[in-house]
Amino acid sequence: MPDTAPGLDSDLAAEIAKERRRRVRRRTVAALVVLAVAVLLGVLTVALDWGWVVWGLSLALAAIALVVASWRFGLVQRIAAGVTAGALVAAGVLLVRIPPITQAGWTIDEDIRLVAAAGDIAVTFDAGTGRLQGHQRSDGDEVWKSESFGPSDVKTQPLGDALLVFSDSERQHGQAAIVSIADGRTSWKQDVGDQTPFTANDEVIVFTSETTTTGLDLRSGRKVWSSPDRATAGSGGQSSYNPQRWVPRSEWIAVDGPKSKRLPAAVLNVGTGQLAAVVQAKSNDFVIAGQTFIEFGYEKHGRRVAHGTPLAGGQTWSAEFLRPDFRELLDVVDGNARALYSNRAVFITPETGALQQVPIKDDWSVAWLAGRISGRYAVVEQRDRDHKVVEQRVADTVSGEVPKLTGRGRAEDLDLTQIAAAKAILHTSVVDAVGGDSDRYTLIENGKDPVNISTPDAGSGRAVTDEQASSAGAIIQVGRRIIPLSND
Repeated sequence: MPDTAPGLDSDLAAEIAKERRRRVRRRTVAALVVLAVAVLLGVLTVALDWGWVVWGLSLALAAIALVVASWRFGLVQRIAAGVTAGALVAAGVLLVRIPPITQAGWTIDEDIRLVAAAGDIAVTFDAGTGRLQGHQRSDGDEVWKSESFGPSDVKTQPLGDALLVFSDSERQHGQAAIVSIADGRTSWKQDVGDQTPFTANDEVIVFTSETTTTGLDLRSGRKVWSSPDRATAGSGGQSSYNPQRWVPRSEWIAVDGPKSKRLPAAVLNVGTGQLAAVVQAKSNDFVIAGQTFIEFGYEKHGRRVAHGTPLAGGQTWSAEFLRPDFRELLDVVDGNARALYSNRAVFITPETGALQQVPIKDDWSVAWLAGRISGRYAVVEQRDRDHKVVEQRVADTVSGEVPKLTGRGRAEDLDLTQIAAAKAILHTSVVDAVGGDSDRYTLIENGKDPVNISTPDAGSGRAVTDEQASSAGAIIQVGRRIIPLSND
């Protein structure tokens, strides 16, 4: 007799096939549910800036769902599904990710900072040894190494093809030196006592203290002139809201006497120390533009007025203009005095007092925060009805133009550092489509396309400072990385 009834094998096979189909349907439904969750996570990540962890999870879930759903098909279809899943993950990463640094650069050791550049040479300072070191700008190869200038509190200032080194430590109090950027040789050393560096031109460097101001020959260190007054502002662009800070370049300096109540009392020629004009300023609202001392005040009806006093011959003048809001920054841009307001700039020709008003286009307004106004450029922003910043860009106050920033990502927290008259470096945090942060540095130059680099980790980048950007060459330091932004 047969062991089983006729048709039992076929019934069992049918049941097994039925159960297999049910398992396949359950896997497919589960895969579709996982895929829906992945799509929802991806959409929410883009909408709510949940970041790369959630974005990566959504991509991984979508890839797994595709692979699992393909198990009901043949081998060829399963292979195609695996390839599609891999392509999905790669596309999700590449389309959102902000590319990292691709420009040439080189790496330095800890406690070393970039301090200057000129021509093909970049200069770093080692806080541990107190030495300057010259490097090839392109690859970082050592060209020269200087003598030691002491401990880590040494300060430096680029002066064209030379570098001022100043130490105010207890061991080397008031020691100033000039070092050649080309070969690292020390041109001269000088003890300037309690004075600190203030400004310079092509021939003389000026030091000042509370009681005296001295001009030294830039090439020899010999004393050229001395004044018993304190320097309070130079013709490098700023008025005296912050006295005795370094002014990059000046042909004239304002000084205040013992009885002037910290207000400008005279203007001296930087090259000779000779008196150019006696002034009786009523406030610290002034600039020195070109060969004119310009003081700002008010007329009876509240209009802003600028008074010009010539320093090398000419006629005095007065010019009235409307001050549109209470915020104001007075400085010098492209040789003209500039009064900057939230939505416009007023330029004053120093020789004649002629006015030119330049509105900032498209209703952008200046972001009045430290480090966001530098030379002719200013960070501008737009806000919504709740006064929340929705976008930031950089405006050229000379033209009023607000170009769109290049590069992928949403720019936030912009900072500016001027490195030349029409050149600045922009540092910003950029946010990609899913909320991941990166640091970006952009070289802004008049008439040329900006140059961008990005670093993938905002925490590892350092904002550009005066010690990290050189007026002689656009080079930045990001952590331990030195990166030339251009090859001029």
